[in-house]
Amino acid sequence: MEVRWKIKEFLEQNGKTPYALWKASGLSRTTVYAITGGQMDGVQFETMGKLMHGLETIMGKQIELTDVLEVVRS
Repeated sequence: MEVRWKIKEFLEQNGKTPYALWKASGLSRTTVYAITGGQMDGVQFETMGKLMHGLETIMGKQIELTDVLEVVRS
């Protein structure tokens, strides 16, 4: 079993870009692009909070962890 990011797909489905998320989240550009590129295996709660805040800002609605994370069962 693994947990993976699905944030890139979520942004694309909603017509948003990693750039917009970067600007809204207050996170570093490197961090946002690593997350959206699936290159970051884990994050601290503070980072996750900023990420979720940025997503809610650009989407204009409440975002759930299940919108951006996926459990893959073998």
